[in-house]
Amino acid sequence: LAEYDVKTNAAKADAIANATKKVITEKMEEDPAFYEKFSKLIQDVIEEFRLRRISDMEYLKRASEIRNKVVTRQHDDVPDRLKDNDEAMAFYGVLKDCFDGKKKDGADVFLTDIAVATQEIFNRNWKVHFWDDDDAKNATVDDIEDYLLDEIRDRAGVSLTYDEIDEMIEKIMNVARA
Repeated sequence: LAEYDVKTNAAKADAIANATKKVITEKMEEDPAFYEKFSKLIQDVIEEFRLRRISDMEYLKRASEIRNKVVTRQHDDVPDRLKDNDEAMAFYGVLKDCFDGKKKDGADVFLTDIAVATQEIFNRNWKVHFWDDDDAKNATVDDIEDYLLDEIRDRAGVSLTYDEIDEMIEKIMNVARA
């Protein structure tokens, strides 16, 4: 009977882990930073179980915890100001990667401000069929670029090249589209 329970728990954990991996893959473009983090976590748990570093019960517990965080989009490392704003949270994750190593003091507040400003730019330019309207998309890109140049590079004194700005805008637009 005990052996049957072990197989059942491991099988449940495998099913949860595989379903979680599928959701992560399907939603990766919506918030790459968030889903990449959990993709690594679920893969690590699977590997730990395969190498017999954790028990079947621990595997089931951890796979379930990761699934719950993915399903509820529970961010552990996002400032409180962004907790109820999924779009700004996604922008924050992308920007965090882009600004890695550029700004140390008050980085969370700094990145939060940029994420919120980016969300406000989208709100200001948003319209029905936004993604089919080149003028609306171009206005959004121009506004984000102006913000990054004026507020971040010039006022905040963060060194940004035009290539870095273009890369950030591309990632932001991809996340917004997803």
